[in-house]
Amino acid sequence: MSTDDHVPANRGYSLEMHRIMADQEPEWVEKYNAFIEATYTGQRMLDRKTKELLQIAVETALRADQDQIQAHMRVALKEGATPQEILEALEAVVMPMGGLAFRRGLQAWAAETGWEG
Repeated sequence: MSTDDHVPANRGYSLEMHRIMADQEPEWVEKYNAFIEATYTGQRMLDRKTKELLQIAVETALRADQDQIQAHMRVALKEGATPQEILEALEAVVMPMGGLAFRRGLQAWAAETGWEG
């Protein structure tokens, strides 16, 4: 299997970055694929559906490109996740991301205004 074919076969999707790197740096991609298998696609304690729900939540929180998030959604659905489970994973992002952004802003405000509680 070529390096270019390994990504979609192992992950269930292929992004533009995978295709570019397979073309430009195939040796690097082989090493990267081994890392991905050890940390993400390989079977360990968490099943693939759970890992995909985590990927969806984290990538949404980090504002990944829509196509990247959707790629993980497709794999999650294929692995047995329901649309409602994916929506719940997305909803879980709202509080920590919104809350963290507000907290950071409030800390900056307190530091700048000299507020000492």
